[in-house]
Amino acid sequence: MSIPAAGAKPDSRKCILSAATKLFARLGLHKCSTREIAKASDSNISLISYYFGGKEGLYKEVMRNYALEIKENTQAIELNSSLHPMSKEVFTNEISQMVEIMIRLRLKNPEMAQIFAREKLTGMPYAKEVHDEIFYPMIQKFFAVFKSGQKHGVVRSDINPAFFFVTFSEGLFGFYEILECQTAINKDFGDLANNPVALREQILKIYLTGVLL
Repeated sequence: MSIPAAGAKPDSRKCILSAATKLFARLGLHKCSTREIAKASDSNISLISYYFGGKEGLYKEVMRNYALEIKENTQAIELNSSLHPMSKEVFTNEISQMVEIMIRLRLKNPEMAQIFAREKLTGMPYAKEVHDEIFYPMIQKFFAVFKSGQKHGVVRSDINPAFFFVTFSEGLFGFYEILECQTAINKDFGDLANNPVALREQILKIYLTGVLL
């Protein structure tokens, strides 16, 4: 690592990450220049190379920071699951907490949702490393909870844990993507768009209780 440029602020790295997140979300990696990031963060352009090794390194670090934030938020669920024997109530509570965290972080970081959505559309050329290193181990812990529920007769044994996770998580993210498109269907969502608690309960009813009476 080279010597940082003169005049670097104590919070330059944080400012660059924050500005880059917004610009990457709006423009994408390739249409966003380091000059724009430096200007938006009020930082010396050389600091992007100093801290992140260049624009691609900065892009990956933006995604990595978000993944680590999610990991930190899910650690409480891991602790809870290790303290109580598996039951229908424990399983429901853990899924509920997971959904609540996903909704809260999605609302807090809409730009990150745009970045990852664009990555998925292009085959995750830059996010794959973050996914495999940070997200997948977290998802495996969800699998462990799900399989424990199956083992204890709480969850149906013929449900694939990976497919369950993908359908409910992508359904949630897709809901917010549709909201941002401002299409005619938005008016039919009722208060779900503005009520995270109601949205969480709707997801639990669909994926845990089911839609049939």
